[in-house]
Amino acid sequence: MEFREIVAPSIKELFVQQLEGMILSGQLRPGDKLPTERELADAMKVSKTVVHDGLRELHRLGFLDIVSRKGVTVADYAQTGSLDTLMAIMRYHGGLPDKKTAESILKLRYYLEGPAMELLAAHHTPADMAALEDFQRQAEEAAKQDTAAFAEALFRYHRGVTFLSGNTITPLIFNAFTQVNLEFWREYVEAYGVEACLDTLHRFTELIRERQGAEAAALLKNGLERFQQDRV
Repeated sequence: MEFREIVAPSIKELFVQQLEGMILSGQLRPGDKLPTERELADAMKVSKTVVHDGLRELHRLGFLDIVSRKGVTVADYAQTGSLDTLMAIMRYHGGLPDKKTAESILKLRYYLEGPAMELLAAHHTPADMAALEDFQRQAEEAAKQDTAAFAEALFRYHRGVTFLSGNTITPLIFNAFTQVNLEFWREYVEAYGVEACLDTLHRFTELIRERQGAEAAALLKNGLERFQQDRV
């Protein structure tokens, strides 16, 4: 058994976490102007360097706007944020998204994977189908283990669809949501059962093999919409 070193957060990280929390909780709202760096340093009992670096980190994460000689204001991060902003929001919620963000992630998954299924169905080669069938076999084996292993195998199958479609960017975006997607898959397996999940997986493979991409995408959409409704 190996124990990992416990590393305490730095003062800068604690500064960033506190302001993130104030912004995400609504204590600080878009457009609110922050005190000067000196005032923040005095109020929070930290160095001006910590404040300076922390504010720039929050700017990088999309939470703050910094304009020379005009000061620092809270940004409308829903419009100006990035994937880093989303990751910060999920960290604030314990690593998982809130309800609204979860719904948006499920919709994004369809926007990514639905077209990928259609592309793969239209243009797959024998090698592509062999790879997809291998992902399916891995899921079948994982189904004999436990929910966590099966959920991970289902994730790999669907990520594999995006990769085999030929778009090199889509799998990278898919990977950004690995943690939350694994949690969704665990919920999905527990809600509908292993056999139903395997039946759907086999249906995806069959539709893609038969070049019925629109039908595969529709099956995906219906499943995601059902899951979204049932988990409310």
